[in-house]
Amino acid sequence: MEFASHILIVEDSETQALQLRYLLEQEGWEVARASTAEAALEELNRHLPALIIADYHLPGIQGDELCRRIRMNVATRGIPILMLTMEEADERESAGLDSGADDYVSKSVAAEILLLRVRALLRKSSERSAVLAPHESQFRRARFLAIDDSPTYLQSLAEALREDGYEVAEARDGKAGLERIAQEAFDSVMVDLVMPGMDGIEVCRRINEMERDRAAPYSMAVIMLTSRETKEDMTRGLEAGADDFVGKSSDMAVLKARIRALLRRKFFQEENRRIVEELKNKEMEAVRSRAEREAAEARATMAEALARTNRELEETNRKLRETQTHLIQSEKMASLGQLVAGIAHEINNPIAFVINNIFVVQETLDKLVAEAPECVSPNALPKIEKTRTRMGEMRVGVERVKDLVSKLRTFSRLDEGEFKTINIHESIESVLMLLRHKLEDRIYVERCYCDTDNLSCFAGELNQVLMNVIANAIDSIEGPGKIVLTTTQEEGFFAISVRDTGKGIPENIRNRIFEPFFTTKPVGHGTGLGLAISYGIVKAHNGSIECSSVEGGGTDFVVKIPISVG
Repeated sequence: MEFASHILIVEDSETQALQLRYLLEQEGWEVARASTAEAALEELNRHLPALIIADYHLPGIQGDELCRRIRMNVATRGIPILMLTMEEADERESAGLDSGADDYVSKSVAAEILLLRVRALLRKSSERSAVLAPHESQFRRARFLAIDDSPTYLQSLAEALREDGYEVAEARDGKAGLERIAQEAFDSVMVDLVMPGMDGIEVCRRINEMERDRAAPYSMAVIMLTSRETKEDMTRGLEAGADDFVGKSSDMAVLKARIRALLRRKFFQEENRRIVEELKNKEMEAVRSRAEREAAEARATMAEALARTNRELEETNRKLRETQTHLIQSEKMASLGQLVAGIAHEINNPIAFVINNIFVVQETLDKLVAEAPECVSPNALPKIEKTRTRMGEMRVGVERVKDLVSKLRTFSRLDEGEFKTINIHESIESVLMLLRHKLEDRIYVERCYCDTDNLSCFAGELNQVLMNVIANAIDSIEGPGKIVLTTTQEEGFFAISVRDTGKGIPENIRNRIFEPFFTTKPVGHGTGLGLAISYGIVKAHNGSIECSSVEGGGTDFVVKIPISVG
């Protein structure tokens, strides 16, 4: 035996099934048995055998119908089928082969012949896993090569096959036949067993060698023709590699049925290979597509994650720059406030001393004038009066210095980090006092204050906002102009309006004025942080800062702080 295989027996007779099982198992094959065609179909759902041996006469579904159903299924259509029957009539054999069976034997046939048939079918069954090349066609006209040294029989055979639509080539001897096989492709070869020079056995053997050497995807079906249907000749032919052994004396209908059976099996095998190849190609394409899709998705995910990370880093970096700038600016303002507060404190002490002394000197001079007629000569009285006038002027000047120191202390506010209630109008005046050198005599400041003075806020930070907004208003006026400062209460907010008559803000940059580092001032004259910091401070108060401007017609900034923010 060449290899172990699983064989399915479909036989309703217990006796026949046991005898056949024993014969096959003696050869080393694994055997399963089904008593009906229905049971056989269930067995095929569980396991596919290498060969099916089926009785023609079965209860229910007959053997030929079972064969047709097996051939209709893609998964089972390539399984070889050996049909068994009690009859010897050629019509039964023809019907069985036409139904899709690969071979047909009588139950009374010798065991050796049956085993030869089984081995031949199993040999073909092993080729089912081969795969057709993708370019091969599923439907095509079958080509035959007939090799026979008898011109009469060769012509008769060729004409009979051509009548059934086959393409037939002819060769008069084995050598000529092998030369044609080497140059052309055939689906089946019919060769005479007995020929001068090279007999059919040698031709069959060389055909098998040629197919092995060229690694053909499928083999040609070889039918051995003979005038002597002896057991020895059949054995030699099948063992040499022939797929079937037919006597020349047989009815041509039987030969054609056997040819159809061989071609049916061959074409089923080719179709199965093609289907398997297509499925493999589709599966590989699906795998490639899935891999490409997953790779593309992974790249897109990575790109998106990288872009998101870059955006987050840029946003974090921007916030860090803003925070750093804000901290630096706040530190500068705090340092300025401490410096101003320190200077104000140092000036306030001697100023208080000077004011007290001026008051004492004025009182002394007043008494001296009252007593002058008695103790002062008339010539000295004008000088004393002039001194009194000078002392009054000195007192006015010192009071102005005292007022300046008071406004410096108001602006500095050492407790700027605390939330407290301040006089907002005093804060505005302190800012105007510090910016007085920029106002000079060219800008007039108009004040329209409401009756309410007090506002709860972070005093130092709000002073910084007022300083930035008023300073920008001053910078926007190139020549003479006016700034109107207005305070109002509206809908739970304390509003501070700073309106100037400057050059205004162009419309194309109006939505960028609160961006950090954006400025229209020349290099060295502005950092672009004043309004950005002011915007952050107002937002921290849960307020808002709004801007309306007409290019060439001035700008109005309105700062709104909630009255109940504390």
